[in-house]
Amino acid sequence: MLILTKYVTTHEFKPLDRYLKLDDIIDGARKVLKGLGIETKAPSKISGFRFFKIRIGKRNGARMLVFMVTESQKIVPILIRLKKDKIFGMNMAMNNPQVVIQMNKNLDYVLKDIESKNYQEFQL
Repeated sequence: MLILTKYVTTHEFKPLDRYLKLDDIIDGARKVLKGLGIETKAPSKISGFRFFKIRIGKRNGARMLVFMVTESQKIVPILIRLKKDKIFGMNMAMNNPQVVIQMNKNLDYVLKDIESKNYQEFQL
């Protein structure tokens, strides 16, 4: 199951809708379930989640960082950027302090959206 929160939809996905479609994000979530994502460390001390980086879009033009709730196998995008993005795309890793700051910010909003049920679910 893919969970697309309101915050991620408006702040991460919508600005890239010229380059990415919903099917690209769904395909990326499927890749995570198949074990094709690169597991990364958590941006903060949070337990019960695993974080992955995957490539999405045509010709691997974008990257997406997601977390997966391990017990229920739900995939939740946190950060979506084009590979050519000057700040995040070139080095979307946990050793980039700007990525960690943005991930923590987005993670706070995503968890609030999930609590208040401001999200859409998509079958994988």
